[in-house]
Amino acid sequence: MRKIYGFLAVFLIAAGGTAWADDITADVLTYDGKAKTVTATGNVVIHANEGAVVTGKKGQYYFENRSAWLDGGVEYQKDQTVMTAEKMYLYEDKTTRGVGGVYIHDEAEKRTMKGDDIMYNPETGFGKIQGNGYLESVDGIIEAPLIEGNMKQVKIEATGGVYLSSTMHQMNGYGDKAVYTRSGQEGIDGKLILTGNAHVVQNGNSFDGPELIMRDAEKIVETSGRSTITITNTAGASSMAAGNQAAETGGTERVTEETPIAGRPSYADEPAQSSFFDKDHK
Repeated sequence: MRKIYGFLAVFLIAAGGTAWADDITADVLTYDGKAKTVTATGNVVIHANEGAVVTGKKGQYYFENRSAWLDGGVEYQKDQTVMTAEKMYLYEDKTTRGVGGVYIHDEAEKRTMKGDDIMYNPETGFGKIQGNGYLESVDGIIEAPLIEGNMKQVKIEATGGVYLSSTMHQMNGYGDKAVYTRSGQEGIDGKLILTGNAHVVQNGNSFDGPELIMRDAEKIVETSGRSTITITNTAGASSMAAGNQAAETGGTERVTEETPIAGRPSYADEPAQSSFFDKDHK
């Protein structure tokens, strides 16, 4: 094991076969040749994920799979994506995971996420928010204890008590669970299924039932089971009815509530401190 002390120490890691090379800068760097890791403390800066800049108070880089973790007021920035968290993990597949007061804003996608624990991969579109989940996009806002999905596919699931609002669709509502699907970002077959004491207000009209289904294109609200509809805005009521219409997919593969979430990594359900990370650093 070798320690490098000084006001500033830099360790370069070659990125074989790519145009990028990772590097770590810190007040103190400790290189472990046997474990193939570099541990950094004090004003840590890591350049990784092909252009990302990540800063924190301490961290560690793993040579075997080019993954890393940082702790202490961590900030991540790459292109138009900004992420802050108390602790952060960088996976070899370019997934980033923040734990503790996590905030993510992707300006390119006009998307904001907040939560206690967030996993996000801007390349695949996969995201998972656990604890005080908040997801905001041009379509609207979803708040729930657990939000998971793929923002490019598009499929988003929210559970544990869900609140939704959308200025675009002039609606707000709540329920135990929500599933929103759309066949790609340009698809026009957007569909929201709200279940469990579902309640929706759209254009001044309210809908209550065990399950409510809303379709973006058709401006339709479907109900199932014993339901209540309160009409206060007759101008908007004509576009709301029970029924099914053919969905337009915008030329991409159709996405439904049965479609598996795309890009979901095998470790998506693992706790943050597990497997390769934090074996000796809990």
